[in-house]
Amino acid sequence: MAGIVDIHAHFVSPDLIAEVGRKGDQFGMKLDVTDAGKRLVFSNGSLSRFFFDQLTDLSLRLPLLKTQGVTQQYISGWTDIAADFLPAKEGARWARLQNETLADGARQYPELFRAMGTLPMGDVSLAIEELNHIVRNLGMSSVQIVTNVNGTDLDHAEFRPLWKALRDLDVFVMLHPPLVPIGGERIGQYFLNNLIGFPADTALAGARLMFSGLMSDLPGLKCCLVHAGGFLPYQIGRLQRGYDANPVCRANLKMSPVEMLNSFYFDTLTHGDAALAFLLDVIDNDRIMYGSDYPFEMYDVVGPERISRLPGRSHASIDAILRGNAERALQRLKQPA
Repeated sequence: MAGIVDIHAHFVSPDLIAEVGRKGDQFGMKLDVTDAGKRLVFSNGSLSRFFFDQLTDLSLRLPLLKTQGVTQQYISGWTDIAADFLPAKEGARWARLQNETLADGARQYPELFRAMGTLPMGDVSLAIEELNHIVRNLGMSSVQIVTNVNGTDLDHAEFRPLWKALRDLDVFVMLHPPLVPIGGERIGQYFLNNLIGFPADTALAGARLMFSGLMSDLPGLKCCLVHAGGFLPYQIGRLQRGYDANPVCRANLKMSPVEMLNSFYFDTLTHGDAALAFLLDVIDNDRIMYGSDYPFEMYDVVGPERISRLPGRSHASIDAILRGNAERALQRLKQPA
């Protein structure tokens, strides 16, 4: 096997943290330093969680990547600190700082890491401007976007120009749940904001992109639903039944939900062999790629072995999921005009 590509891992540069400490007011935030560590305090009063070493020091993950056979890892930012609620000017500066420091971090180990950009989603025109910057000037081929922007869903008309720009530039889009997902107070206990809220928000985002017609209107758009699609693939029969039974579900679709499901990409992060086997049964295998979610609590500790040990899969299929699919989807970037 030629190596493994991990498309779903996170990193926050110490340089970003230091810059907030020096000039936080320029970004609409400040750095809070306590005995428990460092975290961000945003202008609206909200707090990030504390930064931790495995998130901010790339060298700490090197032994694990070597042991697992991961030869390339895409590092994206932390959606806890996406801060899409910032005013437009501060939001654009913040996205630029994240992108520049992500790119600098990846350059420390140029053969191993690839930076996945972020966009200031609070202002679509500035998001498109930043998209052009990271593609043309930083050489990025992918972005991470939250599954809702301050409660506004991604199929909203205001986001259509951005989706078109992403498609036209052949940029891979990883949809990731935000700091505050769907569910409100009902998911405030037992870590349910992550266990239930994250996959639910992902499923909702995917369903809206599907039923709005956006995915069929922009053929070739590379959109990945992390955490193995949330709940979406596992309820596709219900979505199909809605399409068959209710005209409102057919209003914008050119094909059925079952067919539309393969317009998306998915990572492998199920935390269970049976769920992963089901995903591979309902999704074209060239749309699935390995993702670890390193270094957070929900990191898949089994890692690539979960894919390798699935019964009834050919070596070619396993290699495609662990490497080939990601290479095709994320590295075949069209040259920008």
